[in-house]
Order: sequence, then structure tokens, then C-alpha cells
Amino acid sequence: MKKATYHDRKRVVDILCQAFIDVLIPNSINFVVKDSGNRYKRLKSLMEFQFDKSMLFGNVFLSDDNKGCILYLDKEDSGIKNLLLEIKLLFTCIGLDNMFKVLKREKLLKNFHPEEKFAHLWLMAVVPEQQGNGIGTKLLKESLEVYTGKLIYVETTTPENRTFYTQNGFEIFHETFELDYPLYFLKYV
Repeated sequence: MKKATYHDRKRVVDILCQAFIDVLIPNSINFVVKDSGNRYKRLKSLMEFQFDKSMLFGNVFLSDDNKGCILYLDKEDSGIKNLLLEIKLLFTCIGLDNMFKVLKREKLLKNFHPEEKFAHLWLMAVVPEQQGNGIGTKLLKESLEVYTGKLIYVETTTPENRTFYTQNGFEIFHETFELDYPLYFLKYV
């Protein structure tokens, strides 16, 4: 595993887009990506946002073979840079008509964030043709070593991801079906 730099932005965004472009089930990404217009363009905008925000307020790690990535947030995400990233995301991905729906979702997520200091495992992906080959497991384990002793928090929407995280030491502390998809909240200490 290696820590990504801004030079890796295109590579990371490409991994994320490949992993999520054909995932059309109700989930957090599809909840945020406006469903009209060019899906790839909107998805790419979301992934660029997540990369940029993780670089400013956390860490981005790439697998040694550049087939997987994992994004963490571990610092306060306030300030003008964050505001500008969020405004750009609103116009390039979410759309004004979806803004209140997405804000409601964000409020729901924050209600279940741990009260103590934590690192947020925000997003993880492996290119589709390499999924199931252990890249994600290795990347997760190596990245967790960076955060040894810290509380790690993640939310996920699919039973498969929930199983993946629980098999890797995470425990579910809450689940909800308040949106049009399930949300599982997990932590790792």
C-alpha cells in the first residue's frame, strides 16, 4: 500500500468510477448522484470531490498494484476550501433539485457519528475485474494499521459490504432503513 498524492488523482478517480459506474441499486452514491444527464460525468465529479476532500482532510491510499483505493477523513472539514468543493459538487453532481434530499441524508449520517474522535473510512473500491482477489482485504488491513488505536467508523449500504467489514473486525452498532436503501453503521477499534 502507498499513500496517494495529487499526482494519483486521475488513477484513484478512475478506480472509483470503474467500481461504481454499473452499480445501479439504491445506495449512498446513487442517492447523491442526480439521475438525469450524463451519469459518468456526475459520478466522476463525485469521485473527484471525494478524492480532493480526503486529500485535504484525511488520507487516500492505493494498493501496490494500483487496482484498489481507500479514502479516509480524519480531520475537521470546515473552511473556505471545503465550502468551495461542496458548491462545485452541488452544481456538477447533486443538482439544486436534489440538494434538500442530500442534506437530509447527511444529517441522518451525522446523527450516528461516534461522539468521540474517529477516522471515517469514507470510500473503498477495487476495479471490477480484480474484485474478490483479496486486494480490498489487504488494503483495508494495511490502512487500518495507519490508524492503530483510533476509532474507525464506516457506513455501508449493502449486505455484502456489511459482511466484508464484519469479517475484517468491524462491528455493527446501528442500522436504519429511513432512506430508500438500508444503512449499516459500523466501527472498528
